[in-house]
Amino acid sequence: MVASRNVMSGLGLTMNVYTFGPIFAALHRLRKRLVRDRRDTWPAISHALSEFEAMRSAGVLPNASILTNMILTVGLNNPYALSDATNPLRARILDIGGSVAQELEQILAQAQDPNIYATLLNVGARTTNYDVIKDIWQTLLAESSQTHRQLLTCLTLSAYMNALIACKMYDGAIAAFYAHATPSDESGTPSSLKLQALDRSVYEAALMAFARTDRHRMCTSLIRAMISKGIQPSVLALRYTLLPPDHTAKRSSSTYTRRWSLPLAIARSVWSLVVEARRSVWANSPGPNSVYADASSQQEQPVIVNDVAAQLIRIAAYARNVDFGEEVFEALKAEAAYFGQARHDSHASEADVDEDTRNSRFPDDLQCFPNVRTYTSMITLYGNDANLTGAGKMWENMLSDGIEPNLHTYTSLIVALHKVALRRRWKGAQLYKDQSSVYGEPRVPFASAGRDGGRLPWESTQQDLVIGDIEDWIIDVKPSSSSSESAPSWLSRSESPSLDIPLSTLLLRYHALRIRDTLRSPEGALKEHMPAVEHSTSENIQRAMQVCHAVESAGLTPDHRFHAALADFLDTCGDSSGADLVRSRMNATNAH
Repeated sequence: MVASRNVMSGLGLTMNVYTFGPIFAALHRLRKRLVRDRRDTWPAISHALSEFEAMRSAGVLPNASILTNMILTVGLNNPYALSDATNPLRARILDIGGSVAQELEQILAQAQDPNIYATLLNVGARTTNYDVIKDIWQTLLAESSQTHRQLLTCLTLSAYMNALIACKMYDGAIAAFYAHATPSDESGTPSSLKLQALDRSVYEAALMAFARTDRHRMCTSLIRAMISKGIQPSVLALRYTLLPPDHTAKRSSSTYTRRWSLPLAIARSVWSLVVEARRSVWANSPGPNSVYADASSQQEQPVIVNDVAAQLIRIAAYARNVDFGEEVFEALKAEAAYFGQARHDSHASEADVDEDTRNSRFPDDLQCFPNVRTYTSMITLYGNDANLTGAGKMWENMLSDGIEPNLHTYTSLIVALHKVALRRRWKGAQLYKDQSSVYGEPRVPFASAGRDGGRLPWESTQQDLVIGDIEDWIIDVKPSSSSSESAPSWLSRSESPSLDIPLSTLLLRYHALRIRDTLRSPEGALKEHMPAVEHSTSENIQRAMQVCHAVESAGLTPDHRFHAALADFLDTCGDSSGADLVRSRMNATNAH
């Protein structure tokens, strides 16, 4: 199309908006495809910039369709314009972005069109400027009450709600939903403008707003209302339903709350909707769910997908409900088997590879073969239950499926091992205390269950040793003379991830707990046990210092939780002045 336009320009033929319109529509589709394939979008943006300047040179005034596609292709908040100051095209992006918005407003002043209002609201959402969004919406309501054109549509209402959500004004989005999403009355005043019918976009915007304000029961009610009205909820609606509340909308970013989890009863209600959808309507639905199908046939889409399953399993982990998590995981694997989504090794047959390629038509958000997020959630599930067997089985299955664990996976594994170690140390300490109360002191060397025989209650268990291996492997600490010369085979099967602040905070708290367990252990003050106590304490202090050094070497910026964990660690070691210094600097940083 660009070549044809160049030929027309070379021959001196008259060009108009119908010449450039298909070009910008094609560039918009090209950018969407590049984004979906996670490829570089700059070719589409660069072509759009060139065509827009060619249109200006030809004296062609853009219409609303061209301006809309231009905004969607280039974007007014383009990352190329914001991240790379040395980019020679940065000025062109910013200049064209401003001129597009001005020309769109000029067209809006001449003719009322809901598509233009929706585009302006989407632009306001990208800039998160509430004053602009409010002015556009008030103009729309005023024009709707004075003209016969229907400007208040599902398109404009959903765009307005999404713009408010982008500004973290969730209550305002809910108020707009209640004000305009019910049957209209007879007054006809601007405040009573309401829609006669709703579509999926309005419901999905309302689901996100209700979930962000922790009104998840309303989310399930809305989904049931959609089904009762014949609207087929998409997988996106389920993702919105499982979103956590956004506490940063009302609180300072330095204020931390307890980890949130959706109540298990609501999660079960959502899961019943998923199962019902899989069995009946959603799996065979036409329309938007079949956009990836061939033109001649309708393609069946997965319903139980990784993102939804991982969130439900995580909720089950917080609720300590292993049965529910296993039920969701088995259903996900059954969904993957139904659609033929499976991993293939290097020895797979050509037919299997073709099948896998054929199933790659599903985008990432519709993949149902268990991925690293799902396996990590399962490890968290078994870890919270202190089920080392289940966590180890999930780890082996993940590696055998060719899925590389990430830093969150190792964090969940460390938590699982630590819970098991705590239980074993507590049982061993209780047994040691009982023996001491009966015999005055243990008549035989202390021996706990399993492979931890001969260790005192405050010494390292087998799980603590495994945690030490993981820590050394991630931090890349050279093995000491007492440790193994290389990482265990189950660690060497995957690539070592980069250290981050959450895992560093977890390791600091873990070593503080180990020191506290050692110092508070039964009979720990006896002289004959002091060498073991001192050795365990000094080892954990040395490891904690290695964590802090690794954070500094990696150039990471510690957050509030890391400083709080460091202060608690210093308190545990008896360094109250150091802990006060860390807290004072932490408070000074938060004040700024």
